[in-house]
Order: sequence, then structure tokens, then C-alpha cells
Amino acid sequence: MAATATTLTEKMRAALRISSTSEKITEEINDCIAACKMDLQDVGVKKLEETDALIIRAITLYCKAEFGYSDKSEQFWKSYECLKMHLSLSSEYTGGVTPDTADDEVGEQDIKNLFG
Repeated sequence: MAATATTLTEKMRAALRISSTSEKITEEINDCIAACKMDLQDVGVKKLEETDALIIRAITLYCKAEFGYSDKSEQFWKSYECLKMHLSLSSEYTGGVTPDTADDEVGEQDIKNLFG
């Protein structure tokens, strides 16, 4: 089964500075992209458009961390985790109200409950 190269695959190949177009390398890049998308879905990200700049950035950071690009895997992983958290808290990417913003208004009863 031949691994197909998508535009996103080619972007990751360029970001990783990989010139090889071998089927095995393409398959590994595609697996990494799929794993990143699943990781984002696990935290509630629903908008995973391959043309969205932040999604492309998240996938790039994930792939660079996984491939050990430039011996900075830990730095890329931390950057990915921060971006993942941002995406998971954004209603634009989660498709609705996020848990942190669902009840931001503090009412009089909330204050009474807090201070007894």
C-alpha cells in the first residue's frame, strides 16, 4: 500500500528538512500527523483544518518533537503543549463554549457562598 503525500505531508517534509520521498518516510510523516490530530481531538479540538495556520503550526511542532529535529525535541514538545492548551481553550477550535468560560459571571450568591 503506497503512502500518499498530501500538501500537509509535504509541508512537514520541508519543516523537517527531509528531502527523501521514500514511501516509508512518507508513511512515518503521515502517522505523525495523524497522531497529532488525535492528540488534539483528545483535548476537545474539533476544528482540524489542514489549511489553518495554528493547526499547521501545532502539527509542525509535534512532528519536530517526534522526529528529534535539531536536537531540540524538548523545546518543540513544550511549545506544542502550550499551543495545544491554547487550542483546547478556544471556542473557535472546540466548536462551542469551553469549560473555563461557561460560567464566567460571578453573581451575588456566588460571593455569599464564597465568604459564608
